[in-house]
Amino acid sequence: MTTEAPTRSAPLTLRERRQQRTRVELVDAVLAVIADDGVDALTIDRVSQESGISRGTIYAHFSGGRDELLRAAYARLGTDLVARTQEAVSQAADWRGRLAAHARAMFDLAGDPRLGRFYNVSGPALITDGAERGIGSAASAAMIREALEQAQSAGEVDPAVDAGAVAVLLVGSMREAAIGVAAGVADPERVFAAYSRLLDGLAAP
Repeated sequence: MTTEAPTRSAPLTLRERRQQRTRVELVDAVLAVIADDGVDALTIDRVSQESGISRGTIYAHFSGGRDELLRAAYARLGTDLVARTQEAVSQAADWRGRLAAHARAMFDLAGDPRLGRFYNVSGPALITDGAERGIGSAASAAMIREALEQAQSAGEVDPAVDAGAVAVLLVGSMREAAIGVAAGVADPERVFAAYSRLLDGLAAP
């Protein structure tokens, strides 16, 4: 009996690497414009000016124009949020710290005057479907569930807690609180303190 060797992806060609780099630079430019002047200021001309890349090249990489650029920028923020959260979770001392890391990362982003508003308020209104939606929330729900299940195995979290359901509820509460922070109607430290109190109720008796 023979086993097939795992297939490996072919290395990117020079042309593909350049295309990839150009896309990264364009998304960087989109986020820079939003950070400076808000999403309403984003135009193809502004992205061209910010990046030094011609309009024709922009459309060659993002044929959907402004809408596709916004989707890519939204996805980048979600991916970066997940990476920051994973780093913070890896450094946490216990299950409370791991769950708190999700809220801290989300509220920190929400507190950014323009990028936070784009990620939590204006972006979801503009991007109503697609793979870009839910990147951060889905990852957080999975990580929170895993942390709760591990803590239950260690006798630190009440075994009666439904880890999956609680993970979804915690992510939902964080998203709503982050919207309030981004909209300027909620204080990030107060909502973080409230979230921490919720975690206390999950501890084993």
